Amino acid sequence: MDWFVLSLLGAAAFAATGIIDKLLLGRFVQKPLAYLAALVIMQQALIPAIPFYLGWGWLFPQALYALATGAFQVILWAAYLRALQKEETSRIAALVYIFPIFVFLGSFLFLGESLHGDDYLGGSLLVCSAVLISYRLGQQARLSISPVLKHMAVFWFFTAAYALASKYLLGFMTEWHLILWSSLGSFLAILPILWHKETRRECKAYFRGGAFLFLALFANEILDFLGRGAFIFAYAQGSVALVSSLAALQPFITLLYVILLGRFFPGVLVEEMDRKALVIKVAAVLLIVAGVYLVS
Repeated sequence: MDWFVLSLLGAAAFAATGIIDKLLLGRFVQKPLAYLAALVIMQQALIPAIPFYLGWGWLFPQALYALATGAFQVILWAAYLRALQKEETSRIAALVYIFPIFVFLGSFLFLGESLHGDDYLGGSLLVCSAVLISYRLGQQARLSISPVLKHMAVFWFFTAAYALASKYLLGFMTEWHLILWSSLGSFLAILPILWHKETRRECKAYFRGGAFLFLALFANEILDFLGRGAFIFAYAQGSVALVSSLAALQPFITLLYVILLGRFFPGVLVEEMDRKALVIKVAAVLLIVAGVYLVS
């Protein structure tokens, strides 16, 4: 399976996790950090098979760097969940994929990957799509900027750092060992979050909330594991800039999911789907597709 297919698979998986996150945030979650901690704890149930079959793959100091990438994931997902709590799923999905711009710069400065004119033009289109999707029609037809951009800026920086660090580390360890050590790093990073009694209590409640909530968490983490794994394997096979850029198709996939959910399960997700809002979202997605085409 080549990096192109793996990137598409990762984008589709992450789009599905975004839908599940939004559904749970709107109904069960009070503290996003407690929810994130529950997901990371659930994640640990999926990784014991790696050292059992492949060994620990300890390599100093790269294993420590891989632990740090896990901490990056906690920071970026915390910012993402805070943004998702305040904004529509389809808008957040579009805003997510501005991070390739930072990957372009980092891959050029730190990994020696060259950039061309089309890459810069494609990056500019990605920026334009973020600006477009972040504006919305308010009262009296006035435009207002989305309040989540500050959270998304944190997400962009740490997602780019994670992608670049993963590409570097894959020169020293296998894809599975990178998944192992980054997952353990995420677990270590949530321990300070669980120090707060209220956060710890809410985190425990997710595992005691009945079969539906437990299965939703498990399905979310399976999809997240699939998405992370697909991108890590894609980073190993292709340019980190190109893989990150192709992943920007996620907003288009998310929009399809939202439309299908609205069709078969009306009212499950609260999204602006009137003609003007839909035109803006589709225009932003088209800019993203054009940007992806130019950089890939």
